[in-house]
Amino acid sequence: MQDHTNDKQFWNNYVTYWESKVQQANEEENAKDKTNDDGILETYFKKLKVNNKDQVLDYGCGSGRLYAIYKGTVDKNVYNYTGIDISGVSLEHAQSKNPGLEVNKNLFEFNGTQIPFEDERFDKINCFGVFDACSQEVVLGELLRVLKVGGLLLLTGKNSKYCSDDEEAKIAEENARKKEHPNYFTDAASLIGQLPTHNAEAVETCFFRKRGDFPKDRSMDQMPDKFYEWAIIIRKTGQYEKKQFTKFSDKFSENCKEELKANQLAAQG
Repeated sequence: MQDHTNDKQFWNNYVTYWESKVQQANEEENAKDKTNDDGILETYFKKLKVNNKDQVLDYGCGSGRLYAIYKGTVDKNVYNYTGIDISGVSLEHAQSKNPGLEVNKNLFEFNGTQIPFEDERFDKINCFGVFDACSQEVVLGELLRVLKVGGLLLLTGKNSKYCSDDEEAKIAEENARKKEHPNYFTDAASLIGQLPTHNAEAVETCFFRKRGDFPKDRSMDQMPDKFYEWAIIIRKTGQYEKKQFTKFSDKFSENCKEELKANQLAAQG
């Protein structure tokens, strides 16, 4: 299966589909396989407590759905917003839909890993609904690099081990693989545990037990043994040190790997 993680053409072709998914989520309360709507995005973005002076980075900004929410959190004409995305088509859509956004001014195309800004540039970073399609260990290091000391990062993703009776999670994983959609699962406990050694800390954590709980904002504060999604607010506690995170993500969930192993053993007799 081809790896489309940083494939610009793949993401350029994905734009229209994703915009229709977001529109459906916003318009249909009981939409099948509903993604997070703009109301949920706003709820979690507000946890960053953005003020007028904050320089804000929207990582994987897509068509600019966060921009209207951002404008509602600051005074008129105070727009310290920067959006970056691997898809140039997404940025063109963002520019056309949002007066005030302009490619190569506050919207920038990048390669999907190296963020094109200097160290400690941003006070707040939003990485919502994007991390599970990224090279996670590299991207998290980059996010912390460009975040100011004391700054906050909103990060969301899928956990590596979800409940065995979560059929919707299983189907979603299988469908993503069929479509060759980048779909990384995170060992959330490992990620959080490594933060202190990278001069960062988790200051708020939310865990969503089953697929579909996040769009309903049905979260748990304490990490259960198995769960499907997570959202973390990370604070940078000290200067960035260039060192790699130990691997905490995989293209297959632990559930899938266990099933593949069982099938292999069964085939062997």
